[in-house]
Amino acid sequence: MLRHVRSSSSAVSSPTPSLASTPVDPGRRSVLRAGVGIAAGAALWGLGGQARAAGTLPFAGLNLSGLASNNFVDNAIIDRHYRDIRDQHIAAAGACPLFRLPTTAARFSTGQGMPLNATYCDQVEQVLNRLAQRGKVAILELHDYMRLPIKVASKSGYRRDGSGQLIGPDGRAVTDPADQSVWNGTYRKGNFLYLAYFDPADTLLKLYEYRVIGTPGCTLYNAAGLPDLWSRIVQRFRSHPAIFGWGLMNEPYEGPEYNADGSKLVMADHWLRTATATAARIFDFDRSHYVFVCGNEYASARRWKEASNNLDTIPDPYDRIVYEAHNYLDNEGQGGGAWANPNESVAPDTGIEMVAPFIDWLAHRGKRGFLGEHGYPAGNASAELATKRMLAHLQANNIPSTQWCFGPGWPDNDVLGMSRDVGMDIQVKSNIAAVQPYFDARLSSYVPPPPTS
Repeated sequence: MLRHVRSSSSAVSSPTPSLASTPVDPGRRSVLRAGVGIAAGAALWGLGGQARAAGTLPFAGLNLSGLASNNFVDNAIIDRHYRDIRDQHIAAAGACPLFRLPTTAARFSTGQGMPLNATYCDQVEQVLNRLAQRGKVAILELHDYMRLPIKVASKSGYRRDGSGQLIGPDGRAVTDPADQSVWNGTYRKGNFLYLAYFDPADTLLKLYEYRVIGTPGCTLYNAAGLPDLWSRIVQRFRSHPAIFGWGLMNEPYEGPEYNADGSKLVMADHWLRTATATAARIFDFDRSHYVFVCGNEYASARRWKEASNNLDTIPDPYDRIVYEAHNYLDNEGQGGGAWANPNESVAPDTGIEMVAPFIDWLAHRGKRGFLGEHGYPAGNASAELATKRMLAHLQANNIPSTQWCFGPGWPDNDVLGMSRDVGMDIQVKSNIAAVQPYFDARLSSYVPPPPTS
């Protein structure tokens, strides 16, 4: 997830008929409650491939954050730059059977064509082991927005005051440490995205330039970069019992970048080429697990037909591809999940209306779908109701989903956070209420029913 405004002038499609706001009784045995062993999960699901019996596919889950946090930090260290996903986090999620597990290419990669970062692989494996021990499964995904950071400059003389405010050498507060005025005389920014980070470990302010994966200047610098990285990740983790699938890349989106010839880089075209090559490379090593392909414009469900219509041209010779959309209800779908007003009133059928284009696209093509991100602030009753109704609609259309966001990867007071670390204890927030009743629901397919017209 990225807290950007997702601009669009398109209206949502016409409302879907009202549905019950409580889950349909699945009438099936729950197969992945806490305490069910690895063997049970593997026997029912194989290695994340098609269900071996009707109604064994998980329907509702959570994003489990932590492994992708602060991906711009050089040599990031657990408990300094990001917090570990402990067994207590997984236990606190209760009966949740499925987790979308954000990781980062910035830590996996040691360079294009080079071995994976062994330390980071071990950290990812430890989390997968904890999930497997509780009978859970995960979609391991790269949460990099098709961009990787490169440190381009650093400055000294900065500090944080008692309130956490960044203070410059002149004693004044710094509101945007990536602003060009901060770096005048040190570095001239170009047509790229930037982030500046003050690292208390060495008291330096560091500027990171984000380069599009598969373009010159990026760590993964040409068309073979992401496919090669995924081939290494798949070979490393494909036999792990907690793996349910591979998420190629989170939320590719159009930015300010240009091609080497001076033309505008069109992310939709670049992503289609990259996703096609990456899926094919994964199939060289794994034809059992699902491969999740995010849509364009931050994977917008509402804008799917306009932004992601041609993704169905990606070859799927082994019937493994699942198309992934995201959907946030704030500001009529244009808030980007920022929820600037956490108490914003949401109409009951907002979520149903917003996912309708995505479901319709899937149904007309007979493709699998997945709503990888949705979420709302704790205490917002209208958003909770709209989410319940959206989940009921997704269940009726065989579309699984994972809510954003559980775990230690975001600040405890994050507007969409679903848990809070209190010492070694984990407090679960009230915005788990919409999705929690669906943890026991199972599906027999991830393909929506055929359209009636």
